[in-house]
Amino acid sequence: MFSSVDFLIMLSLPRISISFKYECHIIMQMQYTKKLIPGRFELDTTLMFKEPVPNKVMTGHVIRSETAPNEGSCRVKCYMEPNCVSINMGPLTGGQIKCELNNATAENEFVFDLRTKDAHTYLAIENPCSSSPCLHNGTCQAGFTSKGFRCICLPGFPGTNCEAKSCSDLKKIEPRAESGNYVIDPDGEGGLLPMYDVICDMTDKDGVGVAVISHDSENRTLVKGYDRKGSYSRDIHYTGANLSQIASLTRVSLRCEQFIKYECYHSRLLHSNNKVPFGWWVSRDDDKMTYWGGATENGKCACGMNNTCAKPSLGCNCDKNDKNWREDSGFLTDKTKLPVKQLRFGDTGDDILKEQGYHTLGKFKCYGMA
Repeated sequence: MFSSVDFLIMLSLPRISISFKYECHIIMQMQYTKKLIPGRFELDTTLMFKEPVPNKVMTGHVIRSETAPNEGSCRVKCYMEPNCVSINMGPLTGGQIKCELNNATAENEFVFDLRTKDAHTYLAIENPCSSSPCLHNGTCQAGFTSKGFRCICLPGFPGTNCEAKSCSDLKKIEPRAESGNYVIDPDGEGGLLPMYDVICDMTDKDGVGVAVISHDSENRTLVKGYDRKGSYSRDIHYTGANLSQIASLTRVSLRCEQFIKYECYHSRLLHSNNKVPFGWWVSRDDDKMTYWGGATENGKCACGMNNTCAKPSLGCNCDKNDKNWREDSGFLTDKTKLPVKQLRFGDTGDDILKEQGYHTLGKFKCYGMA
């Protein structure tokens, strides 16, 4: 005798499959109607049931309690319920078994919720939600997608895993969010680039939410023994994200910045007689950038923008090229060029003049919403 649900399943057109892992992967082929049986049936989805656990039940997570003619029908009921990831089955009484649908499995923090109960059986699916892939209090539902789960996100978190686009986006949605590590997805759901981890500083820039990305060249680093222009080269490798991912962050941010500094002793930076600089930085798109932090014009550092350089006719303090330690520093702010991909320097090869320099490159930061 078929129940009304079994009858509807058999009459419909598209096909699904449930694999019974402990029965040599016997496949139950069932038919269904989307309008009458929504949920996981929106896609061809496979649920893998684990070995049944006799004399055990999952407690505290029952979302629905029904009866079913047999174990297979109870499994189907779980398949039809989007939040079901395990079932408790009672003994056969009057031709029916008790079928309890649970929204958790006996894993991680819920392992102690599996309790002994005679003549009952606990059965769980291989639960992709056990790793808590849905962020910011999103609800994970097994099935639905090729990943094996989908996230039902709270308002304001549009990402596939309920991630925000940026730290400023997160701060707007969750004003009480504290500084720490967060997952962001600047190009959003359906984008080509994967989400990644950043540090969100929720106190900097008046608490707007600043994304901070570190790299391997933040320490003050000596440059010595490189005389030819740009002969010293330092590639910058960013932590947790590639340049394409970082570029997507710049597009959704209102402002981005990166501090850069060169300390010099008898070592020129941008000025030379043939207008080819001794030092420069390379943009994320491999452009040779011939201005320095705090400036926006080629051939100039911050002091060159307000005529305060050690030699007023030059654009940088280091270009005075004398026997004094000098410094050129400031923030780079063109988000279409940032972050810095490479640093290049020269004019540090004369041991008699003790030519040398030190470079420092700060963390990359983006904030605000474009």
